Amino acid sequence: MRIADGSKGRKAVANAVKIAILPAPKALAYNEVMQMTGGFLNDDERKANLSYAWLSALAALAGYTCERGPDPDVTSVDAVVRTGRPPTGQIDVQLKATSSPDVLKDGLHYQVRNPNYEHLRESPRFCPIILAVLELPSDADDWGECDAEQLALRRRVWWLSLRGYPEIDGGSKVVVLPESQILNPDSLQQLMNLTVQGIPIE
Repeated sequence: MRIADGSKGRKAVANAVKIAILPAPKALAYNEVMQMTGGFLNDDERKANLSYAWLSALAALAGYTCERGPDPDVTSVDAVVRTGRPPTGQIDVQLKATSSPDVLKDGLHYQVRNPNYEHLRESPRFCPIILAVLELPSDADDWGECDAEQLALRRRVWWLSLRGYPEIDGGSKVVVLPESQILNPDSLQQLMNLTVQGIPIE
């Protein structure tokens, strides 16, 4: 029988203890990760997600369901708002967002490109479609904030129906979204009531 060298045994135990008590890596806070990576989404991707978040929140407050549009997007439908139960109604939504809004006296001037413009103006449709443009502050740090009291998203959503708009020769057209057409739970309910009654959204 071999007798283990006591000094070697003690060294092995000491090494094992040293390995066992190595400090754990420091956990990084979310803001530290963001500073290291510069953010996971670019501004356009963040705008797209925020526009859907806005619509989803408004639909929930109005008592409706909201879901993403079909994938791939071939009909310019980014989201679908439904009543959820009879009387059934559905509104298709093309979502856009801008942090450099061109707001004049008559409303928000926004450039709509093809094929979105053609999809938005086509009639008749199985269900109505509207354009919803999220207006964001120019500084991305002001787009929203969250604390123990609230989740605040800024600034507002404009809507417009392009039903019956004329054809265009070029690749885009500037449309005007009136300030009277700000999307909120009440205005969304009014639009859905029209849809349920089969009245076109103009």
